[in-house]
Amino acid sequence: MLKKIPKKFIYVIVIIAPFWLLFFNSPFWHGLKLKTMGAAASGVSVANSPLKEVQILLSYRKTYAEYQKFQRENFKLRAQVVRLDEALEENDRLERLLGMRSSQSFTSSAARVIARDPANWNSSLMIDKGSRQGIKPGMPILNALGVAGKVAETAENSSKVILVNDPNFSVSVVNQRSREAGLLSGSLSGMCRLSYLPQDSDVKEGDEIVTSPISTAFPAGLLVGRVTRVYPPGGISDARAEVDPAVDVGKIEEVLIVK
Repeated sequence: MLKKIPKKFIYVIVIIAPFWLLFFNSPFWHGLKLKTMGAAASGVSVANSPLKEVQILLSYRKTYAEYQKFQRENFKLRAQVVRLDEALEENDRLERLLGMRSSQSFTSSAARVIARDPANWNSSLMIDKGSRQGIKPGMPILNALGVAGKVAETAENSSKVILVNDPNFSVSVVNQRSREAGLLSGSLSGMCRLSYLPQDSDVKEGDEIVTSPISTAFPAGLLVGRVTRVYPPGGISDARAEVDPAVDVGKIEEVLIVK
């Protein structure tokens, strides 16, 4: 019988053999080492593939969660910017309105637009002052740019306003340059018509039309609009000129009510 191999010898072989195989430069062993290392690397790669996929999914989920968080914060910041811009715009409009109010000698009251008639969006609107605040039909409505309209009807805390381009609106006016008087009224086209001027009137495009001193409702000298077209005398219509209102009626948000 062969003697049993000492355990210490086996341990030495087990420890030394891998180092010898790894560092021995024989072509045979070199090729074997490369194949063994390639196989081990492939195994490690296959083993790591699911782990990498899981890491990618976890990273994507984290990134997407952060994206959603930033998107919500972005929406909040944009909403705050819009509110701040709106507040600045409102403050600017009110400053111009108060500036006009302080420069005039007549008594007035500020009001806000609270509604518009969908059927006549650019012809009438509702304001938040009514009979309880001393508002009466016929009172002039202004903004910082000039004449906007006049009160048509009143309720306790609100009033209906017909705007300067409404066919039911009219006011005595004067050509600021030539001092010729006439009557300005609204029309279905959205522009205003200047009528009852003398046949030989000196009205020209670009002339500014202001309220007349003989007006029974409006203070004198308020800008109503500018002439954009002059009609030849003797036409079918009695209108002598077309006037573009000074106030953009589609953008009115705050007004002054002349009392």
